[in-house]
Amino acid sequence: MRMWSELDCEVREHYELKHITTMGVGGPCAYYVAPHGLNALEPIYAKCREQGLPVLAVGNGSNLLVDDSGYAGVVIHLGRRLKGMRLEGDTLIAEAGLPMPRLAWAMAKKGLAGFEFMAGIPGTVGGGVVMNAGCIGRDTADVLNAVTYLDEQGVLHRKLASELGLGFRTSALQGTRCLILEAEFRVQRGDAQEDVMARTRAAADIRKGKFPLHVATVGSTFKSPPAGPHPGRLIEEVGLKGHRVGGAEISQVHANWIINLGTATAQDVKRLMHVMQETVVRKLGIEMEPEVLIV
Repeated sequence: MRMWSELDCEVREHYELKHITTMGVGGPCAYYVAPHGLNALEPIYAKCREQGLPVLAVGNGSNLLVDDSGYAGVVIHLGRRLKGMRLEGDTLIAEAGLPMPRLAWAMAKKGLAGFEFMAGIPGTVGGGVVMNAGCIGRDTADVLNAVTYLDEQGVLHRKLASELGLGFRTSALQGTRCLILEAEFRVQRGDAQEDVMARTRAAADIRKGKFPLHVATVGSTFKSPPAGPHPGRLIEEVGLKGHRVGGAEISQVHANWIINLGTATAQDVKRLMHVMQETVVRKLGIEMEPEVLIV
C-alpha cells in the first residue's frame, strides 16, 4: 500500500469487484483505486505503468462482466467521485465518471437539448464514449465533440469525435487501456424547457417500460442492430425466456437481459450467454454479438 501513499486517492487491496458491478458478480482485483479528482489520474496511471500493473477503468460497473477469479491488476473506479460537469458557451464538459442520466436531467432542467436519450442509459460518460452508448435511436456520437484521455503510454490526448472511430456500440478506444478523463458535448439551445423535460422524461419512461428494473443485471447482453433482428425477440422466439443456469436467469420482462437472482457467478452468466447464442444459431441461423464486456 505504500506505493500509493503519495497519491490523491482511496486504495484497497483484494477488493471484490462484485461490489461495483451492476450484475453483482466478479472476484477480487489486486488494487482498487478511486481518484479524488481528475488531477490524480495522471500520477495514478504513471504509478501503474511503473509497477507493470494492468489497468481496468470502471464507471458505473454496468455492461461489465468480471470473471469469478477477479482481475490481476488495478481497477480505477472513475464512477466513485469524478462526476463533475461545466458549461463553456455551447459546450458541455463532463468528467468520465458522471452518470449519463444525471447529465440528461441536469441539461433538461436548463432547457438545453440533445441529451434526452441519455436518461435511458445506466452508464457513465466514459463508458458511454468507449462503447458509443445509445438509446431510442440516438447515440453518444450524435452530440460528442471531443474527448480528453490518457493513452497506454500515459500521454495526454484531446481527440475530436471524428477521430475516434465511433460506430454502432463501438469506438477505436474499445479494447484498449486508454483512460478517459473528460468528454466535450455540443449543446442545443432554443427549445422550450418544458419540451426538453418532456422528451427526457419520455426517454426514461421508455426504458422503464421495456426493461426490468431494480434487479442485478449488466443490461443488454447482446447488441441490437438498428435494422434488426433484435436479440430479445430472437431469444424469446427460441423459447429461452426464463431459462436459468445456476443463479442466472433470462429475464421474463426482456429476453436480452440476464438477471442475477442473488447467487449467480460470472461462470453462470457466461454459460447462459453461450446457451443463448448457440440456440439462436442452431434454430434460426443468426449470430448474436455480445454487448457486455467480459473481463
